[in-house]
Amino acid sequence: MLVAFTIFTSLLLHTMIMEAQTLTQAISGYAAKEVDRLEVALELNIVSIDAASGVVNFTLRNTGSKTIFLQERGSIRNDVIVVYNTSGNAWSSQLVGYEVLGVKITNTDVKFDPASHPYLNPGEEALIRITVHGLEPGSIVVVTFVSHYGVTARAEGVVP
Repeated sequence: MLVAFTIFTSLLLHTMIMEAQTLTQAISGYAAKEVDRLEVALELNIVSIDAASGVVNFTLRNTGSKTIFLQERGSIRNDVIVVYNTSGNAWSSQLVGYEVLGVKITNTDVKFDPASHPYLNPGEEALIRITVHGLEPGSIVVVTFVSHYGVTARAEGVVP
């Protein structure tokens, strides 16, 4: 009876230690991701909207301290979500692809080729083009850029 109790107690203790280690690793991983998110800051400004072609150009500025990758790389993915109203006052949303037209250092004329510089370091901004189907003059357009860190930047505009 004493041997069985000792074995049961040691197994229980071993299981508790293993579960505590697993929980500690999960908490550490979550905390590390939250620290990354706190270091990411983005600004989005709509530059132009063309209702006829459905083209919306906007700038995305990295005002944080982490690099933002602009093109999909393995598990790294960014999304652009567009929400707009139509003439019937119904709201539509689209998850759209985007094209990086250029990358530059903010408030300078120093430019980078997006093919060789597909990321935004702190203090850089990108000119991005998206195509939205169904834009009408007078529509309100809301563009949201969702980074691979889970941090978003959003701006509103009115279709001329």
